[in-house]
Amino acid sequence: MRSNILFISLLDEDDFQDEIKRKQDEFLDIYSLYQRTGLPWIKEELLTKAYQLHLLDPEFTFHV
Repeated sequence: MRSNILFISLLDEDDFQDEIKRKQDEFLDIYSLYQRTGLPWIKEELLTKAYQLHLLDPEFTFHV
């Protein structure tokens, strides 16, 4: 069972920005993989990454 809880330990604003950048990179990697494969489990991972990114940056939105 997968959890929708995201725990992040940040020390300052630079850490926060670095974490957003990491999540963006992860999202883009999975998005690219989903575009190439169209596999349902990749789509689930993509939606999870989008949700995590939205938690860090509420202005981020994504629709499949």
